[in-house]
Amino acid sequence: MNFLLAQDYANSLLLHIVRAGAFMAVVPLFGRQVDTMFLRLILAVSLGGVFWWVGDQRVPAPGSLMALGVMAMREGIVGLALGFALSTMTSMLVSAGEIISSEMGFSMARSMNPESGIDATVVSQLLQVLGFLLILQFNLHHEALRVLEQTFRSCHVGEPFDLEPIWEGLKALVVGSVELALRYAFPVLGLMLLLSVGMVLLGRAVPAINLMDFGFALRVMVAMGATAYFLVEGAPFLVRTFESVLDGARAMFPV
Repeated sequence: MNFLLAQDYANSLLLHIVRAGAFMAVVPLFGRQVDTMFLRLILAVSLGGVFWWVGDQRVPAPGSLMALGVMAMREGIVGLALGFALSTMTSMLVSAGEIISSEMGFSMARSMNPESGIDATVVSQLLQVLGFLLILQFNLHHEALRVLEQTFRSCHVGEPFDLEPIWEGLKALVVGSVELALRYAFPVLGLMLLLSVGMVLLGRAVPAINLMDFGFALRVMVAMGATAYFLVEGAPFLVRTFESVLDGARAMFPV
């Protein structure tokens, strides 16, 4: 009897750690490289232990190892879904940076992103770092952990759950991230459009002028200045966007 009781406790702890580990494997705040794997593992075990201590400490052990694997897979799906949903906070900024870089002529100026391990434009990396700093400044990472805690009350460990609200929530967040990326990049795009129109009119008015001598440098200078300006002016918009993503993630796991 004591052995079966201990097995139930161990089974519950394992499933809690699997969900927290899947969440930590996808959420971009702590990186997704090999050098941060040990840190993410420690955080996953710690978070799983905390949520196990305050939540369902006993989950009946399944009759076979395959059944335990199915239960662990369900927990992994929940953690991965939440981590992917919260990653849209920074992926929106990466998309906006790619759009701005393409417009200003910096699409080929790429470097290795230390967070994801793939090459990205310097503007997208700048905006992504800004997003990380805003998340930490306004303690939104605490809200992300609260959403993770809500998943344990919405989708109880070891029990089946409804996949439809999670799927619908993910689709809404992905579509919303693309829209918000365009909205954030739109002021810079509008300014670059006006600059292009002005250069065309200047070229028609003064045919002898060589726009190629200063046109590219002017576009880069204007785009960088506008991006730097909207880094500050667009910060409240980004904070509201992050809060909307958190609200969308909460809606995925109704209590």
